[in-house]
Amino acid sequence: MKREASISGWQLFFFLLQTQVGVGILTLPYEVHQVAGKDGWMSVLLAGFFIQIGIFVIWLLACRFPEKTLADFLPLLVGRVLSIIIIAFYTLFFFVVASQVLAIFLSITADWAFPRTPFVVFAVIITALTIYLIQEDVRVIARFHVLMSFLLLGVLLVFLLMWNYLNVYYLLPVGSSGFKAILSGSQKALFALNGIEILLWLFPFTQAENKKKWMAAAGASLVVTIIYTLLALCAFAYFSTVKLTHVPEPVLYMIKSIELGIVERLDLIFLSLWAVFSITSFMSYLYIAAMGAAKVVNAKHHKKSVYVLGVLIVPLAIYTSNAEAIKILGRITGTAAIAFLFVIPLFLLLVAIIRKKREVTG
Repeated sequence: MKREASISGWQLFFFLLQTQVGVGILTLPYEVHQVAGKDGWMSVLLAGFFIQIGIFVIWLLACRFPEKTLADFLPLLVGRVLSIIIIAFYTLFFFVVASQVLAIFLSITADWAFPRTPFVVFAVIITALTIYLIQEDVRVIARFHVLMSFLLLGVLLVFLLMWNYLNVYYLLPVGSSGFKAILSGSQKALFALNGIEILLWLFPFTQAENKKKWMAAAGASLVVTIIYTLLALCAFAYFSTVKLTHVPEPVLYMIKSIELGIVERLDLIFLSLWAVFSITSFMSYLYIAAMGAAKVVNAKHHKKSVYVLGVLIVPLAIYTSNAEAIKILGRITGTAAIAFLFVIPLFLLLVAIIRKKREVTG
C-alpha cells in the first residue's frame, strides 16, 4: 500500500477523541441504566478503566513495531495466512460498527427531527461526504477531526444548564446495585467507548515519541470517559429510576426541558452537535475498514476500498436502522469489541515477547 502522510501527537489525540465520542452521547445513560440502575455511571468509569488497560497493551505491542501498522507486522508474528484472516475480521468489525453508527444516526434523527425524510437521503449524503474526506490521506481526516472537536464545548454547556435541575438524592445509596450489575453495565458502555483499536493503524503515522503516543491515546480515552460519566450522572440525577426506564435518549429529553427564552428547541441544536460527532466517528471507522480491506486484497491505495465499502454500507445501515436490529448488533459488537481490544492484542503481544519479535530499525 501507498505510505500515508504523518500526523502529530495532538492530531492523534483528537482523532481518537472524535472516534470515541459518537452516538453514545445520547443513549449511553439509558443503556447502562438497564443493567446497573442508578449506579450506571460507575459502569462507565469501570469501562473507562478497562479501556486504559487495553490502550496500554496495544501501546506495548505497537512499540515493538513502531514503523508498521497491525497489517504490516502481523505476518511476522502469526504467518501470512492467519494474518490475513485476522485483518479481515478487524475490517469486518470496523465496517459493522460504522454501519451501526450510521443506523443509530438515521433512527434518532427520524424520531426527533425528520420523521418524513426517507432514510436513504441522509444515508447517501453522509456516506458521500465521508467518502470525499476519507479517500485522502490520514492527515486530512485528522485536521477535520481537530476542527470539529471545538464543538465539544457545546456538551460542556449542557452540564452548566442542567445544574439547577439535578436531584443528587436520586443517586443514593451509591453502589446499591451491586458489583456484578455494575460490571455487566461496563460491557454495555464498551461500545460507546470503543474505537481505541485504530491506534494499531495510526501508530506508525504519528510523528511523536512513543510515550507521547500513549499519552495521546490515554488522554483521549480519559476525556471521553469523563464526558460520558458526567452525562450519565446528569441523567441519573435528573430522572428517577422509574422514569429513566422509559427514556431511551435521556440527554435530549433533559435538554428539551431547558428554557432560555430566546431558544425554543434547544434539543434540536444539541442534536446538530451530536450529528457532527456521529459523522466523525463514522468517518474514522469506515476509513480504517477501507485500510484493512485494501490490505486484504493487496491494493496499493485504500481509495477503491472506500468506494466499495461506501456502496455496501448504505443499504446495510438502512436495513438495520430499526430498534430491534440496533439492539442485536449492539450486543454482537459489544462482545466482539472485547476480543479486538483486549484478547487479540494481548495474544499478539505474548507471541511477540515469546518469539522475541521486534522491528529492526536503523
